Amino acid sequence: MSSTISGINTGVIRHGDQFLALALKINHPHEQQLLFIPALLLRDLFICFEYRLHLQNQRNAKDKAAFKKQQETATAAMHKHIPTLTQSELLQADVRQRVEKIEPQNKNKTALQLALTLQGGNQVSLTIDDAQIALFVSAITHAINNAGMHPLSLRLSSLLDFLPLYDADIQSDDKFEYDTYTHPAWKLSLFSETVALVYHYTDEHGEKQVCGTVVKSRYRGDNKEILAIAQRLLAFSPRLKKLEGKPCQVSVSTLASGATHVPRENCLRAMHALWQKSINTK
Repeated sequence: MSSTISGINTGVIRHGDQFLALALKINHPHEQQLLFIPALLLRDLFICFEYRLHLQNQRNAKDKAAFKKQQETATAAMHKHIPTLTQSELLQADVRQRVEKIEPQNKNKTALQLALTLQGGNQVSLTIDDAQIALFVSAITHAINNAGMHPLSLRLSSLLDFLPLYDADIQSDDKFEYDTYTHPAWKLSLFSETVALVYHYTDEHGEKQVCGTVVKSRYRGDNKEILAIAQRLLAFSPRLKKLEGKPCQVSVSTLASGATHVPRENCLRAMHALWQKSINTK
């Protein structure tokens, strides 16, 4: 094992029904470390985990089998070194241990290297062996579910394979009302495809309406997984939420592949072109 992490424990800090932070206690060979991770940063952590697991899934069958054995060995070893996480540590959480920023370094082929910024500006480096990631995911999910917050687990897991860039209402006079989502460069680099989607639906007055969105994902527009993302977007986006439960037709187009940055004007233009194309092909 190349990682210095020998074991972990997790808990949830909450206020009533409100999730405040995940408590993550880490055993290192010669010390212990306690971190508190709020929900938005927890999503960033899960996006990093999901990307590393995605890379492992791209391996051939022989390498996948070998990696599975590594995971089993890592999980067994970490179960022997679970640190104690006490109620007082949760009740007396030190705000200086609260994570405010997560950024992967992505320089190690067999481990996830993270640079964490804590409240107050202190920096923490964390190296998680790829074979340990499955246990991290399981332990975090178990803590959240055990705290009676299963909907949070579902929401986190539904937002890991795409990044929204723009949402828009497309009006008949070719005008757009749109929202922009900004993401750090490291997060954008984890997704290879820029995809436009257009939703056709009928509003409560019987009028035909159109919404559009542009996302980054790992799936091209001709992939069935992108349609699943199209549905999950409805729960995420305030602008698209009005479509939940309504029948709608979705048109999809791939704008670009690779790390290429697509300017905002091109994204909005692509949504408009997809809208016109979908009308002409009906």
